[in-house]
Amino acid sequence: MATKAEITPRDLPTKVIQLADGSVIRKKVVQADGPNFALELQAAFRSNVRRIRTEQRKRARTAPQPA
Repeated sequence: MATKAEITPRDLPTKVIQLADGSVIRKKVVQADGPNFALELQAAFRSNVRRIRTEQRKRARTAPQPA
């Protein structure tokens, strides 16, 4: 049985955008008309979920604990 090629978030190019207030945003770039659109979109989604969960854990550790 043939398995489909795995595309990881590392395989996707990253676009760096600087906002007017000086903050920087990094985004994964997905080719909408590419042959691997679904796999690229899934890889970008996994990357976003991993980043958000990491931020949430970090905030939960630094939040004051109720007594």
